[in-house]
Amino acid sequence: MMTKRNRNWRSRNDEAHARLMEICDLTRTTAAPGWSRLTVRHAQVGPYALTTVTRDGREITVEGTAEPFQRLRELSYREDAGTWFTCELELSPGGRGYTGRVDSTAPPFGDVPPSAALAELTAFPREEPPGWLLDALPTAVPFGLSTAYGDRYDRWYAHFGDRRPPAPPPITGELAYRPATTMTARAYGHDQDRGRRLVCLTAQADDPGADHLLVTSHREGYWVARQDMRGTREGVRSITLDGTVLRLELTPEAADRLETESVFEVRLDLPPGTLGELRTVLPGILRSVDRAPELIGF
Repeated sequence: MMTKRNRNWRSRNDEAHARLMEICDLTRTTAAPGWSRLTVRHAQVGPYALTTVTRDGREITVEGTAEPFQRLRELSYREDAGTWFTCELELSPGGRGYTGRVDSTAPPFGDVPPSAALAELTAFPREEPPGWLLDALPTAVPFGLSTAYGDRYDRWYAHFGDRRPPAPPPITGELAYRPATTMTARAYGHDQDRGRRLVCLTAQADDPGADHLLVTSHREGYWVARQDMRGTREGVRSITLDGTVLRLELTPEAADRLETESVFEVRLDLPPGTLGELRTVLPGILRSVDRAPELIGF
């Protein structure tokens, strides 16, 4: 059973990533185990849409993808350029990654209903519609309406001075998501301040841009984060210390927020004596929190 996803998104890209993972999860759940190639093709003009899912060359039916695909088109919209008509995804077996592409110019299917073409240019106005879309219109190109598919993210960034929000998802070009599986930690630190405790493992000391894993707790809550402080407050099923490897087992939702696979390993290339300190400090941080991960090997 799928759990409700975290909806505290910070940008169009964050929500788009979540919508894509929702589509991939629905597809993986529906497909019988043992597949080697799983593809999804969604074509849409206005409200007229066609989704085709194939499992090793045979078409299967997957329910529930229409709404996330529609929202993904909204999140990808660019003023005067429109949004994509076709999104194709190929899922990776044995992991949570995918590759694919979106296209905002080629006709998505043979015959486009006139009402669909009119609705498309009303909802997603563009300065230069492709010829096939103009040919499908029942009348002249409609006046565009104001659109605000990602305005709440823009408003969020406006509260932080001149910070610019990330660019929206593409409307033409390649798509790829390759979740991380491992990192190597060569530096370790821990701190405690006013009831907040933390452990930080980093790939390179004194480098703010280096790979890192942060585990922190405050009162009954905890937070696990990676790059850019994106992370999760729940969904860490277990943390295992296996020799010089720290292994996190995550729910799919937590893995997607961390942009990792469901099993993420930290290879500990730490100074002598540090490993024993980590073995003591990390359980002290997590044992008193709500829904604490299972600790193994400590």
